[in-house]
Amino acid sequence: MEQTTSDLVLFFGRFHPLILHLPIGFLLIAFLLEILSRFKSFASYQPAVGFILFLGAISAIVAAVLGLMLAQGGGYGEELLSLHQWLGIGAALTAVVALILHWQARKQASPKLDKAYISVLSVMIVVLMAAGHYGGSLTHGSDYLTQYMPNPLRTLAGLEPREEKKAVLITNLPEAQLYHDIIYPILDARCVSCHNPEKRKGELEMHTVEALLEGGENGALFEAGNPAESHMMKRILLPEEDEEHMPPDGKSQLTEEQIELLNWWIAEGAPFDKKVAQVKVSEDIQNVLNTLVDPNANKTEVEILLASEVQAAEEQTLSQLQTSGVQVMPLAAQVNWLQVRIPMTASGDSLVQTLSPVAGQLTWLDMGDTQTTDEALAAIPQFTKLTRLHLENTQVTDNGLQHLKDLPYLEYLNLYGTEVSDEGIQQLKDLKNLRKLYLWQTKATKEGVAQLQQALPQLEVNMGIENWGVVEADSSVALND
Repeated sequence: MEQTTSDLVLFFGRFHPLILHLPIGFLLIAFLLEILSRFKSFASYQPAVGFILFLGAISAIVAAVLGLMLAQGGGYGEELLSLHQWLGIGAALTAVVALILHWQARKQASPKLDKAYISVLSVMIVVLMAAGHYGGSLTHGSDYLTQYMPNPLRTLAGLEPREEKKAVLITNLPEAQLYHDIIYPILDARCVSCHNPEKRKGELEMHTVEALLEGGENGALFEAGNPAESHMMKRILLPEEDEEHMPPDGKSQLTEEQIELLNWWIAEGAPFDKKVAQVKVSEDIQNVLNTLVDPNANKTEVEILLASEVQAAEEQTLSQLQTSGVQVMPLAAQVNWLQVRIPMTASGDSLVQTLSPVAGQLTWLDMGDTQTTDEALAAIPQFTKLTRLHLENTQVTDNGLQHLKDLPYLEYLNLYGTEVSDEGIQQLKDLKNLRKLYLWQTKATKEGVAQLQQALPQLEVNMGIENWGVVEADSSVALND
C-alpha cells in the first residue's frame, strides 16, 4: 500500500483499539436492560435503556470511523479486514436504527414497532459479536479463541483435536534440512504470528518460502550471502528500545543462538533446499546446532543438575534447622535447591549432621570463618549434590580433604587460610567437575598446583599472589552471591 495516508489519520486510527470496547459494553448493557425491564420486577430499568443505547450508538460510530482510519495503515489480511470492517459498520448502523426505533416505541405504543425494535436490537448484538470476533482474529490470529480449547470441546465444535506442540529435536544433524528443520521453526516461533495472510505487518508474510522471497513494503527481506546488508538482520540487531527493532518490544525476543543461526543461513546464501552437511559450519555454529539435537549439549554436568527439578524439603525440617542456628535459603526463586550457611559463631562439626534431612536438596554449603575441623568433613560425602563448598579460614587439614573426593558435582572449593598442602590437594584429582579452587595462604605450592592441574586441566586455581583482589573479594562470598 502506498504511503499516501496522512500521519494525522494514522494517529487517530491508533485510538481504535482504545475506543472499541465502549460500544461493546454500552450496547450489551442496553440489550440486557431492555430484556430484563420487560419483567415486572425489573421494570424500573427501562428509563436507562435509551440513554445507554444512545452512548452505545455514538461510541460505535466513533469506533467505526477510527477503525477505518487505522485500516489505512495496512498490515492486515484483506479478507479478514473486510469482514471486520463491514461488520463494524453494520453494528454502528443497527445501533442507530435500534435507537431510533426505541425512541419511536416510547412515543407510540405499537406491537409492530416494538417487535421491529427488539428484532433490530437482537441483530445488532449478533453483528456486534461477529465484528468483535473478527477484530480479535485480526489482532491475535484466527485461532485465538480455539487455540487452547480442550479436545472434548473441540470435538463438540467440530474441530480437529489439538496437537501438543513440543520442541522437535533433530536426530540426524548432517541430513537435516537447513531451512525447513532449523530456520523456519525460528521464524514460525518469533515472526509468523505478525506476518501471515491475516496479519501482514509491513505488508510482509513469512509463512511460506514464496512469501519470504516476496519481501514486504521495504523490499527484499534478505540479501543472500550478505547478512550485514540484509533488512531482516538489520532490524533484528537494532536496540530493543528502537521502534524499528524486530520482534517488537513486548514480543518474545530471538535468543542469541537463534540470531546466530539466521545470520549463518543468510551468509551461506539463504538456501531453501540444502542440508546441513552441504554448507560450511563453523565451530561456534556447530555448538549451537548441537543444542538442536541435545538441549544440554553445551551445558556442564553441574548446570544440568541445577536445572533439574528436585523434591522440596519439608517445611518442618527447614524450621528445625533455622531454630538450630543454621541459615537455610533457596538457591533461587521457584527452585528447591538449598544453600546453607553455618554461623561464624558456630562450628560445622556439630551442625553438619543436622543437615542430613536436606542432603537431597543441599547444593551450596558455607562453613567459612567458623571453627570447623576435619570432623565435619567426615560427614560431607552424604551431600552428593554439593556444587559449592566454602571452608576458608577453618581448621580443616589434608586429612579432611579425603572426604571430598566423592562429591561428583563439586565445582567450587575455597580453602583459603587453611593448613592444606600439596599432599592434601592431590586427593581432589577425581573431582572432574571442579573448576575453581582457592588456595591463598595455605601450604600448597605452585608445583603441587601444577600437578593437580595435570589431572584437572580445566581447573582454575587462585593462589592469591597475582590475583589478590579476586581472592579477597571471593573469600567474603555470602549466601546471596
